[in-house]
Amino acid sequence: MNIRCLGTKISYGSLLRIRCQIIKPVRLYQKFGGRKPSSRNDFKSSIPESRSSLKNFPQAKLIEVPFEAGAPEVTLDHLKNSGLIGKDVHDSILNIGFTGLTPVQQKAIGPILQNESQDVITRAKTGTGKTFAFLIPMFQHLVNTRRDNPAAVKYVIIAPTRDLALQIETETRKIQLAHPILRRFHSLTLVGGTNFASGVTNLIRRRPQVVIATPGRLLDVLQRYEKHFKLVDVKVLDEADRLLEIGFQQDLEKISGILNRVNEHGPNHTRTLLFSATLDAKVQTLSQSIMGKDECLFLDTVDKNEPQAHEKISQSAIISENLGHSVLASMDHIRTQVCANPNYKAILFTPTIKFTTLISELLHVQKDITVPILEFHGKKAQNVRTKMVQKFKRDPSGVLVCTDIAARGLDFPDVAEVLQIGVPALLPQYIHRIGRTARAGKEGKAILFMSKGEVPFLQRLAEEAQIFIKDHKDYEPAVSTVKEFASEFTDYEELVDALISTIAYYRTNARGYGFNDNRILRQIAESYGTLLNDKETKLPISSNTLQKLGLNNNRFTSETFDIHGSYHGKPQGRDIPANTYQGDAHRGRRERHWYDEEPFQSFVKKGKLKNRNFNNKSYDRRRGHNPRLEN
Repeated sequence: MNIRCLGTKISYGSLLRIRCQIIKPVRLYQKFGGRKPSSRNDFKSSIPESRSSLKNFPQAKLIEVPFEAGAPEVTLDHLKNSGLIGKDVHDSILNIGFTGLTPVQQKAIGPILQNESQDVITRAKTGTGKTFAFLIPMFQHLVNTRRDNPAAVKYVIIAPTRDLALQIETETRKIQLAHPILRRFHSLTLVGGTNFASGVTNLIRRRPQVVIATPGRLLDVLQRYEKHFKLVDVKVLDEADRLLEIGFQQDLEKISGILNRVNEHGPNHTRTLLFSATLDAKVQTLSQSIMGKDECLFLDTVDKNEPQAHEKISQSAIISENLGHSVLASMDHIRTQVCANPNYKAILFTPTIKFTTLISELLHVQKDITVPILEFHGKKAQNVRTKMVQKFKRDPSGVLVCTDIAARGLDFPDVAEVLQIGVPALLPQYIHRIGRTARAGKEGKAILFMSKGEVPFLQRLAEEAQIFIKDHKDYEPAVSTVKEFASEFTDYEELVDALISTIAYYRTNARGYGFNDNRILRQIAESYGTLLNDKETKLPISSNTLQKLGLNNNRFTSETFDIHGSYHGKPQGRDIPANTYQGDAHRGRRERHWYDEEPFQSFVKKGKLKNRNFNNKSYDRRRGHNPRLEN
């Protein structure tokens, strides 16, 4: 039988062979890598409707174990002699160089192993060894149940960021490799930014007992391969307060719902362990939606009368006129420290990704700063981020310029100082940021570079976290410093983008600190002229951007910004007005803007042409969809 197509006869068998060659790869991709038509947002939660709100969740009995100042010391030998941990786990911990247990490990390991019918919430300061507080009980549980379903996933560890999940994997393997018995167990990390099909293949073939994952990737895997999670005994939430925020909480409820529904031992079998440095009553309330036990043990290793930050961190604040002066102050400080100590190692937190890029490039061009400068944020590819984390851990010196993506859980050895330009979006983030130093019993410093409009943050920090920063210093840059900086600066567009993103950051996140919005707005905008050594120069911005920021009706905008100003070439007020354009006869005498430039107009034309050619009938490779093969 033949089919005529465009005047050519094609046999029916040939047509079927061509169709199979197209369909098979598409189905394989849909199975292992492509998203199904119903995405995660459209997924119908496994939690019954009667349990969809916190009011419908049964309240577990909360058993609080407060901080005890004179509690007897618990050692590894004590845990071994009491029968809580076996010789295998005991020897493995000793082999990796552990000489003693930290307070959180002493308080958490015993209760986790003694009573498996309780959920556990643990609060401890940053840098005190929370990871090993749940890894040691995990390995003991795997040893105890090694004969029961040895090829099943029994522990699921959830972390808010990919980098923290990969660090937990590293610590897990460190314990495994220290003893031959523990090497028999397998762990698998499932995080975004990595190949989905490869992760699923390892899950099916390697049959790991431990899965370490971020919420999004774990939920994607559970929705398609839930049969591999029918025997999960424990799920661990590291940095639980971050995981229980809006956004993550919905994914966690779906994850808990699936794990409870498919568990062969019953819907209330899976135990939940929560660990974080900042846990309040709100987090405890939200955690009810993901816990299944009747009793919950709350272990607190922080004295209520003590500050939540680590006591070995020396904290200070450098207060300047505006954000631009804060940038110059941080540059001066890093330059001074590098000259005094060639092995200087620090982490510098910035408000936004664009600001991180700006500061990284500014540090690169400084001749006196000879240590490595690493730019670390969420827009970097995962393999690049992983190599960067490994490099910064390995190198004796360097400055890691980053956003809050590095604020939680990551353990970088020998970090002398934590620097911050501007305040964090949330007050607990300050505690997690400065917790990157003074780890493993060492001392460290934390310096906050802030403008005068941000000073109310210090009062809020004292009231809510009992952190009192008494060391305040005022900063005024030298004229020579400003001139030198302005002469080396060339990328005005990048500076504009960084400052506009910072304005959006403060308008979105920092209103809870009691800041004066107009004052903060003016100080950020003035930083443009400050950094270019021309105070008369205003920050150029388009009216569309003002509208997106909600500033189109603000009476200070005309005084603060150069609306519709160009940020290509030199800014207005420096030598030659860059946005002055005499114009052709047919255009009149209007000003020329950046969107009139040929590259941008060419980009617009190409974009219109591409959008016109790409319609709903086009081949969508991501979904493996081809309308021509549909009936």
